[in-house]
Amino acid sequence: MPVINRTPYRNLILTGTMGVGKTGVGRALARQMEGAEFIDVETEIQAREGHTPEYIRETFGAARLRSIESKLVQEITLRRSTIIAVSGSSLADQGNLERLQDTGPILCLTAALGEILRRLHVSQGGWFHQPDNRAGVLGRLKRERQVLSLGLAQVDTTGLKIEEVAQKAIEFWMTNADM
Repeated sequence: MPVINRTPYRNLILTGTMGVGKTGVGRALARQMEGAEFIDVETEIQAREGHTPEYIRETFGAARLRSIESKLVQEITLRRSTIIAVSGSSLADQGNLERLQDTGPILCLTAALGEILRRLHVSQGGWFHQPDNRAGVLGRLKRERQVLSLGLAQVDTTGLKIEEVAQKAIEFWMTNADM
């Protein structure tokens, strides 16, 4: 795919539930869009805090995780020409939603539940077969699906390759970024 030389000044925010391809699509976009950076909020939380967001939620509570997310979103939204992947549950916080909307268009990636579960099974293997782990994943999916009620633009990733979704995301970004 050719490099696009006009990366929008405004950010592109990718959201959705786990398993829809936010990280893969975000990385593909950063490779294709000259000068664009990619930041995954969950990965950044884990790097800074030393624990996954789910571990923080389970151990210290949802309020602590929301506080960490909010501080990180405040920092990240100072950047421009950045692709930001954020979980659907992070956008349930009105402050995070408004802050991110102010910096660029938000695209919600979706997929059929069966496809999400298949992807998680493939990526997590035997871990996913443990009933407690699977129950935790389903609880997280339920929390993150709240993002679907926000009326955001959506792209269904079911059956699509990362490159195909990335192309749709580029078109959305270029059309909605007010370059």
